[in-house]
Amino acid sequence: MRSDEQLARLLRLVPYLSARPGVEVTTVAEEFGVTPAQIIKDLQVLQFCGLPGGYFDDLFDVDLEVVREEGHIDFRNADVLARPLRLRPAEAASLLAAMRLVVDVAGSSAAAASALQKLEAAVGQADPHLRVNVVPTDPQQRAALSEAIDAGRAVRITYRTPGRSGTSTAVVEPFRLNLVDGFTYLDAWSRPREAWRSFRLDRLSAVEALDDPVADHGSPPDGWFDDVPDRLTLTVTPAARWIAEYYPTTSVEDLGDRLAVTFPIASHDWAVSLILRLGEAVLDVSDQRVAEAAREKATAALAGYPESFG
Repeated sequence: MRSDEQLARLLRLVPYLSARPGVEVTTVAEEFGVTPAQIIKDLQVLQFCGLPGGYFDDLFDVDLEVVREEGHIDFRNADVLARPLRLRPAEAASLLAAMRLVVDVAGSSAAAASALQKLEAAVGQADPHLRVNVVPTDPQQRAALSEAIDAGRAVRITYRTPGRSGTSTAVVEPFRLNLVDGFTYLDAWSRPREAWRSFRLDRLSAVEALDDPVADHGSPPDGWFDDVPDRLTLTVTPAARWIAEYYPTTSVEDLGDRLAVTFPIASHDWAVSLILRLGEAVLDVSDQRVAEAAREKATAALAGYPESFG
């Protein structure tokens, strides 16, 4: 069962069950075109849904034992959805940050700017010190790529490769634009390489639209960037498990009392900063040069404090 299909069904189930107390599971299954077992699985998800906070009065209430044994559904506490929506300060700040990011990425989009203005008017400025850092890109190049993606046309790009002088040119078939860790990437099929490649937009110096239609190459892999040749494996404690979900990875190995996470590394400075942030949660670093750089940076930082703080 696809997650998007289940989500669409869950959104319909809430008002349906609220309006029909005691409805039979088989009736619901027939109405939604799924099996009774799937409806029970949906109820298992809904019992953890409701308003933010997760307290008893915030969540939907359904007795799954009664559903399984007696075959009918009493769906309660759905009136939480009728309560006025109020954002906590942290929620308002997160929403504003996300909307400002959309405005930065969308460039001159009037719709995005208008939505941000309405949001700011509704919740205020939240934290005026809040900033979203996105590496700027050429709006005309971004617009040209977006148009080519929508039209299914190839483009000729001129780009800079890290560690090399000059520029390179290639005809590619653009597929999508991705924003990862503040950088916008173009995922495209490279005709010279005959393979999927990722290009950072801030490294493009020119984009030329072509009349050539793109071919069907499927979809590019997720979670990797072919223009990043280096890999770094960190072995960390379970407390640092979040890095495997927060950052792009090429492999994650659960070793029981520790986790081995491998990242594509475009910047050694980023790797050093991550190690310093994790601190004692890092048990091993595959690249001793990165480990030594982190050790030197930590030593230099500690040297700036009085001995009483050491």
